[in-house]
Amino acid sequence: MMHTEVIGRLGADSEVKTSKNGNNFVTMRVASNGFSNGERTTTWVSVVWSGERALKMAQYMKKGSSIIAYGEQRLSIYKDKNGEPQIDITLMADSVMFDPNSSNGSNSGETQANEAVTDTGTLKPKAAKKNSEPQPAMATVEAQASTDVDDLPF
Repeated sequence: MMHTEVIGRLGADSEVKTSKNGNNFVTMRVASNGFSNGERTTTWVSVVWSGERALKMAQYMKKGSSIIAYGEQRLSIYKDKNGEPQIDITLMADSVMFDPNSSNGSNSGETQANEAVTDTGTLKPKAAKKNSEPQPAMATVEAQASTDVDDLPF
């Protein structure tokens, strides 16, 4: 089993669907941008999320919303209508975090710095540090770092 993190924006509003067994689940298409050979690329990932929280949050996950999804990655290969092989990436999500303000572009860098996004989709202020004194370094790390390379399990 391979667990993966997908970070991107929704390409459409999330949809609530029902399986053959009668279980409800949420589907989303997430666009994740990157660079390949000096050019900007977009990879589309299907995200499937089930459970009570997923069903409650589906109404808030709109096109353009930024999300981070964690879960099991599944790949399938199929042929498109022209007979060309295609790869479908699906993430069976264990948890999804998102910023409900991201789709309207009102989420400034200041908001991101002062608030944390929770997996319930709500923003909560980050806790202020009570003690601004530097924390002491762990002295035991240096003693353990001298382990011989031949003792490593890999």
